[in-house]
Amino acid sequence: MSLTGKTVSATYKDVLQVDNSNNGIDSTQTIKDGAGVSSCTAIGANQLVVSPGANSTSNVVMQDASGNTLFKVDGTNQLVYANITQKSVNTQYLRFFAHDIDVDNGTHIGVPLAGIQGTMPNANVTFGTSANPSAPALSNNADDWVHYLHYVDTNITVDGIQILVGGTAGTGDDLNFHLCSLATSDSTTIDEWSSTTIVADQSSATSTDGYEQFYRIALDIQSANVDAGNYLALTIEGSGTNSDYSVNALVRYHLR
Repeated sequence: MSLTGKTVSATYKDVLQVDNSNNGIDSTQTIKDGAGVSSCTAIGANQLVVSPGANSTSNVVMQDASGNTLFKVDGTNQLVYANITQKSVNTQYLRFFAHDIDVDNGTHIGVPLAGIQGTMPNANVTFGTSANPSAPALSNNADDWVHYLHYVDTNITVDGIQILVGGTAGTGDDLNFHLCSLATSDSTTIDEWSSTTIVADQSSATSTDGYEQFYRIALDIQSANVDAGNYLALTIEGSGTNSDYSVNALVRYHLR
């Protein structure tokens, strides 16, 4: 709007101002319109503040010239997204890796964290034979457990899990993977678990046909939020003993 040729009474509501008794911006002042209605923005000599009157999933949005959102503040979920993919700015990755796990007819077997040196012996840590894994009490194998657990030191939300898996034999098995959250009432000395929550799993088993190909499996998220103080573990379950399996799993999550 141009103010040319118009009276003050016809334009004053559209003029932005700071209501500071003619002292200008001597501190952070809320920007208002000419009728005194406050905006969500305050400005000062050294500070810019955006404080909406109500939360939404797009309280602050920055776009490129084509209208693509490059930066967004989500006040409803208290998250910040960036780039053309609009992923959370505090996205993190966790990797599980194993070489030649000997699956065992329906037993949920732990997959070690990436970075563990050498080949982990089969079934150092197992999670039962029920439909879903369940963490057993620790006995004399604490030295094994530490290779399989990721300690969650702040609240997180799991966004996706992609698994690469390949067999060592010409005949394969049906495979199931589960990402689990293990809770404990222990603090710094841990010898038991209070519960096991399935964070992500498969809607159906993946049938494998041997070592002529490998498979990429995306897990379905069932309980995305994992609270601080819990431990993440990944398990593999095979329907038979036809093949051993190498696993390379990537978990994407963000802090919350």
